[in-house]
Amino acid sequence: MSELFRKYYLGDFVNEYRKSLFERIEKLEITDNTNISELVERLKSEFTIYPIAIGQPEPSQPKETTKKMYNSWGQLIYQNVLEIIVTIPFEGNYKLFYCMPSRSTIVYLEDNVVIGNSNIKATITLTQFDENAYFSEVNEIISTVSTNLPIINAETKPWNDRLENLIQQALENRKGVVSKKFDFFEKIGLKVNPKSTEFLLPPTITKKAVPTPATETSKTVAKEKVPILQQEVYADIREVLYNVGKAIERKPSIYKDKHEEDLRDIFLLFLETRYEAATGVGEAFNKKGKTDILLKYAKDGTNLFVAECKFWKGQKKLTEGIDQLLGYLTHRDTKTALIFFVDQKEMTAVVSKIKTEIIKHENYSRHIKDTYEHSINYEFTLPDDGDKKIQVEVMLFHFPKI
Repeated sequence: MSELFRKYYLGDFVNEYRKSLFERIEKLEITDNTNISELVERLKSEFTIYPIAIGQPEPSQPKETTKKMYNSWGQLIYQNVLEIIVTIPFEGNYKLFYCMPSRSTIVYLEDNVVIGNSNIKATITLTQFDENAYFSEVNEIISTVSTNLPIINAETKPWNDRLENLIQQALENRKGVVSKKFDFFEKIGLKVNPKSTEFLLPPTITKKAVPTPATETSKTVAKEKVPILQQEVYADIREVLYNVGKAIERKPSIYKDKHEEDLRDIFLLFLETRYEAATGVGEAFNKKGKTDILLKYAKDGTNLFVAECKFWKGQKKLTEGIDQLLGYLTHRDTKTALIFFVDQKEMTAVVSKIKTEIIKHENYSRHIKDTYEHSINYEFTLPDDGDKKIQVEVMLFHFPKI
């Protein structure tokens, strides 16, 4: 026996929709080229809390069988029975069956009734061909699952009614934020490609140009101005890589039977098309070896971003990967990434292992922040210069074996 209408508070459920909507919009890069009307409709469709409407029951062919039952004297007997599987379709968000509105009745569901994403399945047992008994049981099931639906549907209606205006206002606000960001990029020499984020999320959105790198004086290279990548651009690169990786996770046909180089080239493609005046190189020579991804400033060949891609093979590979990445870096490389493709089932265990083991590396400096889910920013030092700080974004993507 299971309990309905008690798993979530309906108010919290609606607030989660609001939070998810704003988080989605905050990731969008909305420009004058964005089709706002189309975007509003897509977001409205995704974030509407569709009310539940019960459809007509559909019985299966009765199955004649025997079942252990107690008779009126309490004796256990084998009874000839009819089993009918009834499918009751419904429209709307099935999670509403588990939400508790402001006023509700506690409802218990018998074990012979199962609620799915789009229908309710119940096994009805009759001792004879009795249509009245059949309809009585079906109606009882419908009545039970519908107990709190009228008030739930009424209390979600204000959210649905205000949703379109809420989306439009949030998109306008986001457009203003993006405009300020792009203005900043322009001032430091970065031009945005408005079509480079189409792979992110559902909207039709709108190439970024790389700024002339800022400079800092290297302690070990006397009085030489060393170009560095601005933090804003580094954050943008990480966001591109993260969203590409998450998109690939949702499409197993893309990563199935692929090697490191195949997956690397996908990430490299999006980085190349993301920025103007930048070139992306795979398996590029840099200092001691060939790094998987090297993004260069096209005008003078300055390194902007270095990344290494590997399949996760345990703690030993983590250490090797960090050593390999740090070995590639020069004093011109300050912001990097180490990308792991995890083909094991237990993703959480891998993340935990990395967090435990990475601090043991001799060049580890500190944890900066958890940038995204399964994407963590750390600070390391160069092996030949303990004063030179390097940011390493450790990113994990789950590509389980199929």
